[in-house]
Amino acid sequence: EGLQPTGIKATDALPQGTHKVTYTSGTTGQPKGVCLPQEAMDRVASNIVSALGQEFVGNHVSVLPMAVLLENVAGIYAGLMAGCSIQLSSLTQFGDKYQHLYQILEAKKATSVILVPEILRILMAQVAEHGPLPTLKFIAVGGSKIDPLLIAQARALGLPVYEGYGLSECASVVSLNTTNDSKSGTVGKLLPHVNAELIDGEIHIKNPGFLGYVGATPIANFATGDLGTIDEDGYLSVTGRRKNVLITSYGRNVSPEWVESVLLTQPAIAQVIVYGDAQPHLSALIVPAAPQLDIQAAVAAANYTLPDYAQILDYQTVPPFTLSDNTLTGTGRPRRQTILQRYTSENSDELLRSTR
Repeated sequence: EGLQPTGIKATDALPQGTHKVTYTSGTTGQPKGVCLPQEAMDRVASNIVSALGQEFVGNHVSVLPMAVLLENVAGIYAGLMAGCSIQLSSLTQFGDKYQHLYQILEAKKATSVILVPEILRILMAQVAEHGPLPTLKFIAVGGSKIDPLLIAQARALGLPVYEGYGLSECASVVSLNTTNDSKSGTVGKLLPHVNAELIDGEIHIKNPGFLGYVGATPIANFATGDLGTIDEDGYLSVTGRRKNVLITSYGRNVSPEWVESVLLTQPAIAQVIVYGDAQPHLSALIVPAAPQLDIQAAVAAANYTLPDYAQILDYQTVPPFTLSDNTLTGTGRPRRQTILQRYTSENSDELLRSTR
């Protein structure tokens, strides 16, 4: 009695019909409480089941925390609607760095999982070492931009990986590639109930499904902040966040997420943040996958596939981004501004020597 959920004041009235309050990741600002009605979540889950078909039914293993909306709606709700058996494990069983992920998926005969790119890369290394997981039929990956090469590398290892795109304000999934309908380099087709358009290159969604933010009024036309395209076949591509776009001193507009996704196809690189606004070239903060790995060679390999204006000419190796030091959000996404302030400030005692 007398306690309020974190971030919600006693004076904040929740919109009528609110069944769940989920918080945005806060990668580009203060997290906001998104008020969702049950029908919005049910609609998304139902359309996911329809899009995937009966191939989806089996053992769904929850890898992401249950507090993550994507796992709630696309994993558990959709799984239960489809008739899946939902397999739950304590997060501690996966290990601090998901070192036991392969063993759990193998033991539980997982047919479907939902992962973020960083965990996918961990699983890829485990499969390369231990062999395929033949029961897996569908791996949904989302949460940040993924280079098509990483998807291809995962599939070459026998992992059935499909990229999707979602937003808290839309009750999770907005678009999805499936086993029957997929295009490389895109996040799939919009789910049937989603009405989206591009305005000045930004993805806008009409009547997104949420009832408003905590303490604010509903939004009928939601500007997502994400830049993207929709091709003639109806496939959506997300190129980056409008707030994150870098403009070099040569006037080139570059989405750092694009360059980061290319760098992350290199096994030697575990995490990365690209920066260089108003600078003549781009730089990067890189977390090595292991201390002995050749980061300079990895950067050179990534640069080989990038145009001149998007290549990394300076980088620094830095410690891992983690939840405990506030450089990661609760969903595992880097807090870009926090990281940049920590490692690129002129007064920072944590600044490491750049290597060209």
